[in-house]
Amino acid sequence: MCGRIYTADSAAIERYWQLGHDTSNPFAARYNVAPQQGAPENFIPVIRLNREGNPTLSQLQWWLLPWWSKEPRISYSTFNARVETLRTAASFRDPLQRRRCLIPVMGWYEWQELGNGKQPWLFQAADGGLLHFAGLWDRWSREGQTIESCTIIVGEPSKAIECIHDRQPFVIPADGQRAWLDRQISDPDKVLELLKPVPSEALRFYPVSTRVNSAKNQGPELIEPIS
Repeated sequence: MCGRIYTADSAAIERYWQLGHDTSNPFAARYNVAPQQGAPENFIPVIRLNREGNPTLSQLQWWLLPWWSKEPRISYSTFNARVETLRTAASFRDPLQRRRCLIPVMGWYEWQELGNGKQPWLFQAADGGLLHFAGLWDRWSREGQTIESCTIIVGEPSKAIECIHDRQPFVIPADGQRAWLDRQISDPDKVLELLKPVPSEALRFYPVSTRVNSAKNQGPELIEPIS
C-alpha cells in the first residue's frame, strides 16, 4: 500500500501546472505525511479541474469519506484504493467516473520486511521532479459541515519494486494527466486504460533512516540515503 508520502510545496506545484499563485494559503513541503494523523495533518495537495475545466490546487483530507456516509468518519481504510476494487467498491465507483484527481508528491515511502525488522525506502522520480499519483476525491456534506477527501490508487508493483513491497501507487505521466482529470471520460473501461505501472527506470529509490517510521518526525534528513 502507499501510506506515507513526501509532499511538494505549493510553489513547485504551481510552477509545474503554470497556475501562478493559485492558492491563497501557500504551504511548504512536508517530509513525512501519514493518513492516520487526522485533520489537518493529513491534508495533502490535490490537482482537480474547476467548472471551467482548468486545473486548480487544493488540499484535501487523505482518507476518502464517501458522500453517502452517515457520519463524518468511516471505520475502514480508504486512504488507498486497490485498482481491482475500483469498479465494485461503493466508496470508489462514483469517483472513478466523475471525481478523479492527481496527487503531486516528491516521493513516497515503503517498508521492506527483513529478518530483523523493517527497512524504509524512499521512492522518487528519477529526475528528482514531481510525481503525480492517480487519485479519486469526494465531497461529504451534512448539517452545514463539508469535508473534501481523497485516496491514492494502488496496484501490482513493477519487477524492481516487488522485492521491497507488494503494492505501488499508479503514477500518471505528463502526457496522460489531462485525460485523467477529464470528466468527459467516464466509461470505466476507458478510465482504467489510463492506469499503467510506472516503469522502474522512471524511479530512483534507496533506503532511508528508520526515523521516518514515526509520522511525528519531519525534516529533510528523513530523505537522506543511508549506506
